[in-house]
Parts: sequence; C-alpha cells; structure tokens
Amino acid sequence: MGSLDLKYDKLLIRIAANIKSLRKAQGLSQRNMEAFGFDLRNYQRLEAGHHSPSLYTLHKLALAFRVDISEIIK
Repeated sequence: MGSLDLKYDKLLIRIAANIKSLRKAQGLSQRNMEAFGFDLRNYQRLEAGHHSPSLYTLHKLALAFRVDISEIIK
C-alpha cells in the first residue's frame, strides 16, 4: 500500500500547486478567497497540500478561477 500512498501524496501536492498557481494568475490573495466562500485557514491547508479537496471544493475553486476542474487536477 505504500506506493499507492506515495502516489496520492504526490497528486495532492500537484493539486495544491495548481490551486496556488491559478489563484496567483487571477491576482488573488489567499484572503481574497474568502469572497468565494472559503474559510481562510482551510484554504491555506488546501494550498499547502495538507487537506484533500472534496469534489464540491474543486467545483467551487473552478468557479472562482473560471476554469474547468480538469485544470485544477491536471
């Protein structure tokens, strides 16, 4: 099971990096994400790769960044 966990951790880090990159490309701060319904502390955990986003959260992020969900998880 170890290699599966490692792959998941890498995926989580990649998603976190994509979220941060998309936010910065929009010229938004982490605090600005509160306007889209995100709790600042939880959002920071997403960008740090310390929290696995639900499908609902991915949907909210896609709406906030005006991209398809696939751009977040690519």
